[in-house]
Amino acid sequence: MKAVIIGGGIGGVSAAIALLRVGIEAVVFEQADALREVGAGLSLWTNAVEALRKLGAEEAVLATGSILERFEARTWQGDLLTETSFGELGRRLGAPNVLVHRAELLRGLALLIDESLVCCRARCVAFEENAHGVTARFADGRKAEGDLLIGADGLHSVIRGKLVGETKPRYSGYTGWRGLAQFVHEKFPEGYGIESWGPGRRFGLHHCGPGRVYWYATKNLPERTPAAAAGHQAEVLASFGGWHTPIPEVIKATESSAILRNDIVDRKPVKHWGRGRVTLLGDAAHPTTPNLGQGACQAIEDAVVLASCLRKASDVHSALRSYESQRLAWTADITNKSWLIGKICQWENPLACWLRNKLSKTSLAQRSGWRLIERIFSHKLPDLG
Repeated sequence: MKAVIIGGGIGGVSAAIALLRVGIEAVVFEQADALREVGAGLSLWTNAVEALRKLGAEEAVLATGSILERFEARTWQGDLLTETSFGELGRRLGAPNVLVHRAELLRGLALLIDESLVCCRARCVAFEENAHGVTARFADGRKAEGDLLIGADGLHSVIRGKLVGETKPRYSGYTGWRGLAQFVHEKFPEGYGIESWGPGRRFGLHHCGPGRVYWYATKNLPERTPAAAAGHQAEVLASFGGWHTPIPEVIKATESSAILRNDIVDRKPVKHWGRGRVTLLGDAAHPTTPNLGQGACQAIEDAVVLASCLRKASDVHSALRSYESQRLAWTADITNKSWLIGKICQWENPLACWLRNKLSKTSLAQRSGWRLIERIFSHKLPDLG
């Protein structure tokens, strides 16, 4: 059996590793001239680390990251709202919670597949299938044939467009900035992460490798608001320069060229991802706002479940439909909950913000949040043998 994978990001490469692990030939086709990820840091929560373990990839991708022990939610002035022991949870569930550089994660994964199984400068424009197989067609006239095709080509997936129709991503109502900096501060020790809330704004900060910090910021803005002419650093400082330590300091320590700016979007969950010999994976299937930090985690989970279904099923069609049935409701729930959390955390009305902050300190809210985290982090996946 041979799989054609469209997209060489974290989801696509994870799928290739998983399929190869169960004895299925897999070839990755990436439109860029090399496998690369544009971005800053990302979270690999316990569920993703467990999935990487099943791929035999845990050690290869975690060596450059930072384990999160304690996470705090604070007001923009620094007052403590909630505290969560991610270290304790990770030890109880048997896998740590880690922050890694997105590019380093992909690099570590790519080392686990042979270079001959990756074809770059291959922009897929169409596919067609028959009773015997599926053929992907590329912009330069090339084609690739296989027994199945996996669309792992991201938010603007060509494969998704062919399967479920072209739709515009859903704008969350806020824009995000992400940055990486070499940064050490006495009030931000190793193992510590924070997210601070203000009216219509948030700022998060995590360690992401020795001496390196990953941060993100969000602000309510109309969709496609132009970036400030003064540059990303100046733009973020204008909104967050008066927030508590060490937020202004880490912004100033980040080169403007190392800051990314994007409108935050997702897509509403759909009722099916595939047909015949074709399916979707990762952001092509279920793009999600980053409020639960589960984007990459769910793509890696997809890869494990897909490989397990293909290993067990007697034919490609039933295997792909089984994979979809196992993943559709789960990922839709995460997408919807992430969307709702983002809406609440981005409240701008002063009274609503006061109520949110007050409620977040209650034991009921904290137990509810803990149950949600533990439910996602402890999600069970099949073994790949």
